[in-house]
Amino acid sequence: MIQDLKLRGMSINQIAQTLGRDRKTIRRWLKEELPDKQHNLPNSHKLAPYKDYIYQRMNEGCLNAVILLEEIQHRGYQGEATMLREYMRPLRSEIQMKAIPFIEALPGEETRVDWGEITVSLQGIKTKLYLFVMTLGYSQMIYTEFMENQKLETLLNCQLHAMQYFGGTTRHVIYNNMRSVASGLDGQGDVVWNRRLVRFAEHYHFSMKFYGSRFNCNHGERGIRFVKRSFRLSEYTFAQLSEMNDKVWYWMDQVANRSVLEATDEKPVERWVREGLQQINVDPFETTNHHFRKVSNDCLISYQTNQYSVPDRFAGMLVRVLEQNGCILVFHETQEIAVHQKASGKQQVFRKEEHSRRYLNLSTNSSP
Repeated sequence: MIQDLKLRGMSINQIAQTLGRDRKTIRRWLKEELPDKQHNLPNSHKLAPYKDYIYQRMNEGCLNAVILLEEIQHRGYQGEATMLREYMRPLRSEIQMKAIPFIEALPGEETRVDWGEITVSLQGIKTKLYLFVMTLGYSQMIYTEFMENQKLETLLNCQLHAMQYFGGTTRHVIYNNMRSVASGLDGQGDVVWNRRLVRFAEHYHFSMKFYGSRFNCNHGERGIRFVKRSFRLSEYTFAQLSEMNDKVWYWMDQVANRSVLEATDEKPVERWVREGLQQINVDPFETTNHHFRKVSNDCLISYQTNQYSVPDRFAGMLVRVLEQNGCILVFHETQEIAVHQKASGKQQVFRKEEHSRRYLNLSTNSSP
């Protein structure tokens, strides 16, 4: 173990501190030849092909053995979790020596909201998406969602989903360097908030804070970097945005929020019960802008360069279009009349047979 730590670039002082041994002892052991019979765990050779990967991932910030075990099992590892934990123990101490200490928030006090960019392959096309992450400060519970833009209406929609997932809201919500939420500072140095966000905060009874890009704050073990390094997008292939969110929601619920955190030595779901969150207003707040469209004679509406079908009886009428969770929802007055998966490309036409059956029959029966 000492030889391995030395090869990793640790100094004698660092190794001694990590293992709780005297520097002279470490120096003497380093001068000795490796013993013929190493005190390794049974079948420790099973872990050997994955050590470089584990060390790399730990340096990226992933110190959770449950997550790393799942990743190397996906790559073919067939050993025990104990073997992995024994290998990670001294390395974790080394990496944590460089880390910023975790600063615990009070229960129910604050939540952090942030956006991150990510490039994925959807239907074989390289696509830039945005990663929304909301983190409860005390419990470190997270909610995350992939979206196609960072507009304010998208942010509010995601935040509402997060509050519903958490079962309430904290007293303060901190927005990290988001252009959509504020237009800058006034003459007194106060944040000029977006008026719609102000109404949203008033509706759900929380106060707002804004941290710019120069603010050096500690996110604990959660946030954009945590999701990027722990939810391995490269392991999956996706056809639709909704598939991505289904996968990340499962990971979030079953892995991320149910794994013991190094900083707190508890699972987020265990600390979440002590958050004491404020109940959210049961009266809905309209988070999404409505886009009005006139249905063409061939029963199509246009949205962001693509066309989607609606039932033929609505031809020529005015309808409302909403975009939610990777879907296009079409309403006539209060009635939902069509739902489509949002296209990832451009200049495409999407028809559902049940929408245009009568139109097609009329076209077929008409004279040329």
